[in-house]
Amino acid sequence: MLIPLRAHADILLPAIQEAIRQGGARGGATRPFLEVLEAWGEDALPALPDLLPLLADSWTALHVVRVLQAIGTAAAPAAPALRTCQVLDYPGNHSFVASTAAYITMDREARLRMIGDAVTATEEPDYRQIGALAEFGSDAAPHAHRVRLAMENSTDYSRLSAAITLWSITGRTEPSIHVLEEFVVPVATGGDSYGFFRDTLQALVRMGEITPAIRAALLTIHQLDRRLSTEGGYPAILRDDELRGLIELALACGDTDSRETC
Repeated sequence: MLIPLRAHADILLPAIQEAIRQGGARGGATRPFLEVLEAWGEDALPALPDLLPLLADSWTALHVVRVLQAIGTAAAPAAPALRTCQVLDYPGNHSFVASTAAYITMDREARLRMIGDAVTATEEPDYRQIGALAEFGSDAAPHAHRVRLAMENSTDYSRLSAAITLWSITGRTEPSIHVLEEFVVPVATGGDSYGFFRDTLQALVRMGEITPAIRAALLTIHQLDRRLSTEGGYPAILRDDELRGLIELALACGDTDSRETC
């Protein structure tokens, strides 16, 4: 319920900060509040001092890293704590922390060089490494082949992330859009991977193009008499509204008469 209230962040933040301070890293409400702060992006900056202690606990560290990434370069004062944060010992976690530290402190060229080197040097790049290249568009062209290989040899979110990144680098919808089909069509036949579905819809809106199979699936999904969410209560209503709005945008952007408005 709080995520859509970003416009009122200045009023709501003090209470959220106090709840985080009281609960600490293991508090039951801390991680959900971190998800709110991530969604609020730069407007969450005043909470930065209360986030830094949470980097010392692996239970909350990666959630805080995502908040820092959402805040952007204004979170640069957090870089020293970020570089020593505690995460589970997994290569993808370490690269995510390093790339976020670079994102909030380095200039664009330095970030691209660091992320590109990591993708090139890793046999199986983490989806977050691949996804980070999308920010650079055609400037990341030297890594397009590596991204395409990742797309062709991975599954689930890694495959989706690579497909979206490949499109952002090349500007060509093929072959990415057919990978995106894989995350739309199953929802029309009862699938409930709504997180993948949301990211796919957002990408389709940016692309401004859909395939006939995607159009048919979206029309079916839009007519489903059920919430497009695995959550309960009011969060289910919010997620359903969000996805249905994205479906309408994707359908409109896939219409050649409407693309100039997308």
